[in-house]
Amino acid sequence: MRPVQNYPTPPAQKEPDQPRKGFAIVIVNYNMPERADAMGDYLTKYAKWPHDFYCVDNASDLVPPSKYTNVQLEKNVQTTGGWLAGLKAADASGKDYLAYVFTITSCDFPEWQKKDPIAPLARLLLIDHNAVGVHPALTDDSTTDWHEMKTRGGFDPRPIWHLDNLFAMYRADWFNSIGRFDPELTYAHGPDLETGWYARDQGRGLFIHEGVQIRKISQIGYIMDRMHMTTAERNANAMEEMQRVLGRKWGAWPECWHRLVTENVTPEMK
Repeated sequence: MRPVQNYPTPPAQKEPDQPRKGFAIVIVNYNMPERADAMGDYLTKYAKWPHDFYCVDNASDLVPPSKYTNVQLEKNVQTTGGWLAGLKAADASGKDYLAYVFTITSCDFPEWQKKDPIAPLARLLLIDHNAVGVHPALTDDSTTDWHEMKTRGGFDPRPIWHLDNLFAMYRADWFNSIGRFDPELTYAHGPDLETGWYARDQGRGLFIHEGVQIRKISQIGYIMDRMHMTTAERNANAMEEMQRVLGRKWGAWPECWHRLVTENVTPEMK
């Protein structure tokens, strides 16, 4: 465990002189209430920036829902469907959010990081009007195929070509303008590639913020045998769905994959 006292004090950031607009944070929970509770507890304790926490229960059927549940679904609509249900609830609130945050129960904030995880991300969107997305750096011990998202040290944001939706913050007006997530990509394999492509195509900025870290523990729900399928089964379903949906929209597979992960990607984004 990395002790917090090993970190120097980060430089002060100047925040624009304007009212703080809030954020809608959406987490999707299916049979992992303790993980959703941990995220909610952390945000309740440390997040001082105005925000609403939309905890979507995806029809949990093995254990009770999270104590933070405020969106209850009748059937499991998978990850993307859960995020979109959370957005529907956010829309119904009538609030004018600055940004949306999408997270999952495979993620948690490290114990040594006792600070507001939202404020540094929010300040970036307020200071840099070209930025449309920002994500905490992943801890060194995170399990991920996107190694460029892992921490490289320091406190500053750095550009990246796409954001995995682990605790991804998107500017609300921009995210709405691109049509949000495709509901056909139910397993959440592919929406990150599309949002990354749209941002790069428009010359907008996506960033990893080294001033905040989050940990990803892949497949924890499958390890705990709470998902009614194996990791291999889910990966196969997600890959088939991604190839079918993206192939129809972006061209034949694997050419569309190459397009989504290489077009307008500069060396500094890798």
